[in-house]
Amino acid sequence: MRERRKLGNWGRTVGWLAVALVASYPLLWTVLSSFKETNEAIFGHPFSLPQRISWENYQRALREGHMGSFFINSLWVTGLTAWFTVVLGAWAGHALSKPAFPGRRLWMALFFIGMVLPVQSFLIPLIDLLQWLGIHDSLWALILPYTAMNLPVAVLLFAAFFRAIPAEIEEAARMDGVSTARFYGSILLPVARPAVGTLVVISCLNTWNEFLMALLLIVSPEMKTLPIGMIAFEQAHNTDYPALLAGLSLISVPTLLAYALFHRHIMRGVLAGAVK
Repeated sequence: MRERRKLGNWGRTVGWLAVALVASYPLLWTVLSSFKETNEAIFGHPFSLPQRISWENYQRALREGHMGSFFINSLWVTGLTAWFTVVLGAWAGHALSKPAFPGRRLWMALFFIGMVLPVQSFLIPLIDLLQWLGIHDSLWALILPYTAMNLPVAVLLFAAFFRAIPAEIEEAARMDGVSTARFYGSILLPVARPAVGTLVVISCLNTWNEFLMALLLIVSPEMKTLPIGMIAFEQAHNTDYPALLAGLSLISVPTLLAYALFHRHIMRGVLAGAVK
């Protein structure tokens, strides 16, 4: 029986490794091909390794395609969106975790509806609102909507975590004179670290790869993020496949690495929130 179990576990491991290899092969091929120097090297020997590691394609993508500035814009948008999502989500989630909060079920239902609404359903009024606020064609035109789109998940997940925290902890903190900001930063957020890690990764993945809103809300070339900047780079270098693959690698690899490093935190946070 032990030998059969070991053989079965070994077979499952090999099977999952084969599935992972098949799923990751397109990305691996993209990254390896981005180091090849010519189109002939890519299409003449598509499955061969590059003869030498050259960063020339990445230098051209950063220099000619302005991928460096687009990368910085994406970092600002993604980082601030994740920060606002965690801070505002913890604030609202803690309030909704209280059974005595007025209209608690209604607010929870509204946040749930916010999770399932497609972007196309509110895009036109959103554009009008951003123009009225005077922040259209700026990074804030992306940061604020992205934060609003990630908040429903954040609020519901934080509410599930904070519901399990005894009320005596908050009462003791108030009696000790702990300020509201310190209470959130020193007590609530450390308790909800699995939820914080989950929301940071999810918001970063959603924000980094978002295309439709970035295409419609940003007009100035210097304000574009990586997915939109890649379109302009592709139009200018539509036959330079090594440079195009280098640009695609700059977009896709960071998010995949972030998910590979923190996928356990995501599963742990979601499962812990569901149990609580």
